[in-house]
Amino acid sequence: MEEQIKVSIIVPVYNIPEKALRDCLESTLKQTMKEIEVIVVDDGSTDKSGRICDEYAARDNRVKVIHKKNGGLSAARNTGYRVAKGEWITFLDSDDWIDPTTCMETYQLGMEKNVEVVIFGTIQEFEHYKNPFRYHFQDKQVFRNADCKTLQCEILDFTGNIATAWAKLIRKSVLEKYDIQHNEELRQGSEGIEFNIRLFEKIESAVFTDSIYYHYIYNPNSISAKHDEKNHYFVIKCFEEINRQINKSEQRQELKALFYNRFAYVVVAAAISGYFSPLNHEKYIEKKKSFKKYLDNQLVKKTLNKYEPSQVGRQRQMVLFFIKTKMWLPIRILAFIRYKQKH
Repeated sequence: MEEQIKVSIIVPVYNIPEKALRDCLESTLKQTMKEIEVIVVDDGSTDKSGRICDEYAARDNRVKVIHKKNGGLSAARNTGYRVAKGEWITFLDSDDWIDPTTCMETYQLGMEKNVEVVIFGTIQEFEHYKNPFRYHFQDKQVFRNADCKTLQCEILDFTGNIATAWAKLIRKSVLEKYDIQHNEELRQGSEGIEFNIRLFEKIESAVFTDSIYYHYIYNPNSISAKHDEKNHYFVIKCFEEINRQINKSEQRQELKALFYNRFAYVVVAAAISGYFSPLNHEKYIEKKKSFKKYLDNQLVKKTLNKYEPSQVGRQRQMVLFFIKTKMWLPIRILAFIRYKQKH
């Protein structure tokens, strides 16, 4: 009889540096839990990522590789989810990796507490330092029924650190019951926030552990780490959809109060890490012109009028003040400083 699969690890892959991809896949095969499957979705890679994935599938029959036409991160995650056989699902980005005990210990915690979602700790790793994520909960804190609405609000809190699709173990039966999949129209940006808003609208139980299992590797060449004008507008599209989901929520009043504060962080990032970043090689006059066009977007305009300054932190308050008063030079200087910090 076929062994029951307890956890399905879904890994979307698209043109990943070889070392990062191997570190990721090795971390799945080193899991102390043996009743797992690793579903690797090659989303139309044009480098040798697909061949590397096939190599791991040939080495271990728990690895299943699906090669598909490029359709974006959300579509790749859905492709993996639809064929998953595990009781629980976890998403792992292909340039990150997880500790060997991740599946075993989060599964045991989820079963022990009889919950639908397990949220676990993450550490962000830069080239020269590491930054453990901070959370607003106690270790092993359990959330039931109305308490889960607290978690839904945390998704829109930039310092809450639970808005990603990864660093969670989710019962597959819950996703199936409510048909919760990633929105494939949201190709890049904040698709994880939108996914989690819908997920936490439905769940009735969850547990948090501050044990760090997920290693989020900062990639200076990723689309979110450099200026890409199309991506800035993809993110706006994500937040427009998040806003639509909030309008359907049972606690839309509470979420609405948080929505504009969260999007204010996006506007700051677009300025500092995007338009005025040294990685944007346009002339200064072109940077200003493009950013002014970005500021004409209706959601951006509304956010600059509705965010609560005391809720966005001092540094971002300062950047938002410069944006609202059109003081571009200080923004350019702050963007350079931020670039140096990360590089």
